[in-house]
Amino acid sequence: MSEDLSHCISKAEAYLANAKLIVNTEFPNGAITSSYYCFFWLVRGLLAEKNIVTKRHSSAREMFSLHYIKSGEIPETHKDSFAVLFEHRQIADYDIDGDFPVEEIKRLVKLSEDFLSFVKRNYA
Repeated sequence: MSEDLSHCISKAEAYLANAKLIVNTEFPNGAITSSYYCFFWLVRGLLAEKNIVTKRHSSAREMFSLHYIKSGEIPETHKDSFAVLFEHRQIADYDIDGDFPVEEIKRLVKLSEDFLSFVKRNYA
């Protein structure tokens, strides 16, 4: 495992821990953003393993799909999870009516937790 991936996993773990704390507060929507960033940093770390650097979130999603999903290296369900987290984060962060039920937020946190486990099991 490269130093970049190790650093990205550490960042992802911190974002996931933050999400798990926030989900139980008066503002649980913040957990969506933290869950997304957990996933995002894992993707950035995986891309770094292939010497791919992206500057935009859309580019990270594109390159992740191209280099890990289409090759079959990572199951497509993780690409779907990344897309769901991105969409929910957009709504939670920018839509005035972007509140989600706590159970939905917990499901999103679990998506990131599952991907973190997958990355650690297969790449760390």
